[in-house]
Amino acid sequence: MSKHALAKPVDVEEATSLNLVPMVDIMFLMLLFFMLGSDMGQRELEEVTLPLAESIKEDKGDAPKAGRTTINVYHDMKRGQTCADYDNDDKNVVCRNDDHWKVGIKGHDYNVKDQAQRDKLRGLLKRESEEGKSNIGDRVSERLVMIRADGKAPYGAVQHVMNLCAECGIYKIETGAAQPPK
Repeated sequence: MSKHALAKPVDVEEATSLNLVPMVDIMFLMLLFFMLGSDMGQRELEEVTLPLAESIKEDKGDAPKAGRTTINVYHDMKRGQTCADYDNDDKNVVCRNDDHWKVGIKGHDYNVKDQAQRDKLRGLLKRESEEGKSNIGDRVSERLVMIRADGKAPYGAVQHVMNLCAECGIYKIETGAAQPPK
């Protein structure tokens, strides 16, 4: 007999453990993806101090079939800069510097006084208008536009947005307002 034939079989224990490193990597990437994606979703609601209205119709979030586009007219300053007119607590003081006012729509900011940016905004509104048309060749879109303008915004900035909407065939326009405290 050989030595090997007489040897007792040895029970081999295999240590198995779950490798969590790939799962942690995937979870980190998913978290990063959702954090970056959620920022663009919130861009429809820029920080805008809405003007107070005596009576308002509460927005229940029920958009029509053609959908709704939200446009924000807001005061935008570069970091570290201030605007004495905008920061003034007097409600009658309005910042008239056109470079301070931006129009925000779907994550993009435009200065409607700049012709090139105004043309880009017109193109975007034209696409929004086409999505709201039920038949090819319709001149009027069923798309609803909500303009949320800062209470201290000069009316000219809002007027430019309304004119661009009309040029693109969008005539269903609402304006945002805040209800005064009771």
